[in-house]
Amino acid sequence: MTKRILNDGSEAESFDKPVDLVIHTKAPGKWKLIDLETGEEYLGSEIITDFAETLREKVKTNKIGTWVKTKGKQVD
Repeated sequence: MTKRILNDGSEAESFDKPVDLVIHTKAPGKWKLIDLETGEEYLGSEIITDFAETLREKVKTNKIGTWVKTKGKQVD
C-alpha cells in the first residue's frame, strides 16, 4: 500500500487494486464527487444500463469501498 498526496497536503492510502464506490440514492443528480488529489468533479447521473449483475460481482469479490459523511446535517 502506498500514499497519495492530496491538494491540501494531506495523505490518502492507495491500494494495490482499484475499488468502486457506490451511492444508493433516489436522486443521483444531487450528488457531486470531488477528487481531492486532482480537483476533478463528477456529478451523479442515472445509470442507463443494467448494472445490477456487475455490482453483485464486485460485492462478492470485496471490490467496493464505502463513503464517509464529513459534514452537513444527518438525513434519515
